[in-house]
Amino acid sequence: MFSETHCHLRSISDDVTRHLEKLDVELVLNAGTDFASSEQAILTSGKSNIVKACVGIHPWNADLYDRIAHRRLKELAAHTGVIAISEIGLDYVGRRNREGKYVNEYIDRRIQRTAFHEQLKLAKQLRLPVIVHDRTPGQEVLEIIGKEGNAEIGAVIHGFSKDLAYAEKCADMNIYISIGLRAITAPENKELKEVIKHMPLERLLAETDSGNPEGVLTVTEKIAALKGLTKNYVGQSTTQNLRKLTGL
Repeated sequence: MFSETHCHLRSISDDVTRHLEKLDVELVLNAGTDFASSEQAILTSGKSNIVKACVGIHPWNADLYDRIAHRRLKELAAHTGVIAISEIGLDYVGRRNREGKYVNEYIDRRIQRTAFHEQLKLAKQLRLPVIVHDRTPGQEVLEIIGKEGNAEIGAVIHGFSKDLAYAEKCADMNIYISIGLRAITAPENKELKEVIKHMPLERLLAETDSGNPEGVLTVTEKIAALKGLTKNYVGQSTTQNLRKLTGL
């Protein structure tokens, strides 16, 4: 009934899988941010029937992307269990550096754009949807997705933090927006709540962007309250959306 569009699991045990299944969480997408986490996502997907792998190079790691990296990512993406290219995108705000410290600086925009374009092209070549990180002003990310043609295969803006005009552009392009746990539970985030009220349910997904997929139940409950629907109905609808996106 419920689904997790975007999380970062380091591992999964039989007990955790059983617990999620008892909660009616039936589909979990585990995202990579570099090669190590992408490989881990593939390993994790082999240990649970509800967890699926996504592989990609995060914009915080865009400086890792070159021809050799592209070939390696293509090999990973061809692995059984990989159902999306994620997490990719652009970030002009800040990043977590190699030492794990968050800093208010970002990798050169040209380097980020190159890595983003190349991964979008790879996703299109492999007929895989993309799940995209966007912390930029304006609609540059949507313009790039439109130029590369990935919306035709499937695209998601994860951890949605933009305004209604951006959300409406996503709807026009048949791009999903994924609602995150931190954002929807922040009392001051009134703009996101207005976006959720106005967006058609068939364009919405739920995520935690964490190591605990159980939180999607809270996200789903919050979406339901804002739209005047039942939690179960929203859970079924967002899961149906995610299955449609991934072809599952």
